[in-house]
Amino acid sequence: MIVAVGQYPFESRIPPIAAVNDVKYIKAVLNKHGFADKNITTLVNAKATKAAILKSLTDLAVKAKNKDIVVVNFGCHGQQIRDQRTIELGKDEDDGYDEALLPYDAKARYNPTGYKGEKHLRDDDLYPKLLAIRKKIGPEGSLLVLIDACHSGTGTRAEGFATTRGEPVPFPDPENPVDSVINLSAAEARQGFFEAMTDSLSNMVVISGSSPHQENKQVIVDYEELGSLSYAFYKAMSDMPTGNTYELLFEKIKAIIRSYVPDQVPVVEGKTNQVIFSGRYIPKTDRLFIRVGVKGQPSPADSVFTTDRGMIDNMKAGMVCKIYKAGTDQLVANAVILKTEHFRSIGVADKLLKKAELYEMKTDETGFGNLQAGVKLQLNSTPGKQSVLDNQVREWLKPYRFLGITDNADFQLALQSGASTRKAVLTDRNNQQLWSADIPEYDSLAATDKASLIASMKNAMRIKYLRTITDGGELASLVTAEIIPDKQESTALVLQEGDGYSLRIRNNSDKKLFYTVLDIYPDNRVEVLYPYKNKEAADYMIDKKATVIRKLSVSKGSPAGTEFLKIIVSREPMDLRAVFEQTARRDELRSFQLVLDDLFNERDATRATRADISSVKAEEIGILSVHFTINKKEP
Repeated sequence: MIVAVGQYPFESRIPPIAAVNDVKYIKAVLNKHGFADKNITTLVNAKATKAAILKSLTDLAVKAKNKDIVVVNFGCHGQQIRDQRTIELGKDEDDGYDEALLPYDAKARYNPTGYKGEKHLRDDDLYPKLLAIRKKIGPEGSLLVLIDACHSGTGTRAEGFATTRGEPVPFPDPENPVDSVINLSAAEARQGFFEAMTDSLSNMVVISGSSPHQENKQVIVDYEELGSLSYAFYKAMSDMPTGNTYELLFEKIKAIIRSYVPDQVPVVEGKTNQVIFSGRYIPKTDRLFIRVGVKGQPSPADSVFTTDRGMIDNMKAGMVCKIYKAGTDQLVANAVILKTEHFRSIGVADKLLKKAELYEMKTDETGFGNLQAGVKLQLNSTPGKQSVLDNQVREWLKPYRFLGITDNADFQLALQSGASTRKAVLTDRNNQQLWSADIPEYDSLAATDKASLIASMKNAMRIKYLRTITDGGELASLVTAEIIPDKQESTALVLQEGDGYSLRIRNNSDKKLFYTVLDIYPDNRVEVLYPYKNKEAADYMIDKKATVIRKLSVSKGSPAGTEFLKIIVSREPMDLRAVFEQTARRDELRSFQLVLDDLFNERDATRATRADISSVKAEEIGILSVHFTINKKEP
């Protein structure tokens, strides 16, 4: 199903866009991959009213069969509109606004005696229609939704040099006004597009041309204007290796869009490890894509690149790595990391890398890391005699230079024997268990235990790093944060299990900022509070001169001690969930960009090469810490 609204009625006051030009690009991709014209429904201009779009989605659900592949494409204007008044009515947005598409019969302005937004196609309207399709095609089917409109992220296109597909001013609702304080914590209990992931539903991948708070610019290709996402989808699919996933497709799309508009942040939702136009999945791997060049350098190639991995991931200056064409085993260049910051690193390749290409970086894991830790081994069941298990673990740790075997250690790996079981147990200096595995009769661990053991120690090292990281950064002075207990009984912040409190974050600057909140418990466990569960990192934005209040409580079973909340603010969405959680997630919104080759003249390429990184701007972040003390209740 393809929706394209380029020409709105004169009285709507919505400027025209080139959405109709998108149709041939989308159709070309679909035809190439086996979608017959008879199975493609197209709603153009006057045929794309709100009622017609919803009816067409209903018809699509009726027509679809088990294991089918369904694609829905929206090319139109988009606009933010005030969220519903209550959770029961659909209040579910962390910023107070729904993302909405503008069908042919919508209007961009509020009229107290006329239009009040009833023809806006909200994400709340789309949810039940798409859910019906997912139920019909089942877990072996696939639903891809493309949204080429402004404010489209999580929405399941201002005047300027480039035409935008949306209204820069949110749709006002005087009857439901918004103030600078947003408190929507309770909405997190409401199901969204991706909360209802059951075995009976298909996967749904949603690719949006921009984040919820952005305009979506159009681009010019061969003297023709069209949607940035529609063109990027067409371009990426033309160079897509067979059998690859939506993850790689999205990274290629992001590269192309950001070649035209470096600040535009596309968004992807869903299980991206699904094979494109297929019901199959492949195991999710930790792939490290890079951004070639630096922002503000419009040249077609460069030797400098950045990654979204930094000191928190044990990256280290001097680390050697290899650059491959993404999705292949084709080695392109050797490279070295020259500088590491908290959440990113900067390197230089020995060859020019084309900004038109998407690359991924691979490192020799045995050599990475500037954080060090010691491990004490107590794995010998017979004193004075090294066991098979002890020898095995020593061999496992040998390649990792950041892990040393010593009695003065950060970790202890010990043998624990019970009446019928034997375990290897990893603990930290506070005797907190970090990992364990059963030991079979042959006195050695399974080969698969190695990865989880090393990962547990790395995670503990990251947590220690976070605890000791100092507040500051370029943006820190622009934000204030405080904890406000529900019951203020004294000046000291002392809470007990179940006590409620609020986290208040204020943006004192004149620009929007995004925030991430990490909760570091007294026992060194780390939880990513925000972004919350399956929500998008791009949703967690604080508008200029605005305040966000999050309602929280002390978790059940929290140990006594000091609990820290680390607030990280940034210019672009940041998602650290993948650092601390091993489960598959939606796109991690890595903050790197790639630039399309054919925008610029090839002869400028040689002037873009640099062997130093002095011109690369420092990471734009701010780090703030707040904390409180947990006292255990008396029995």
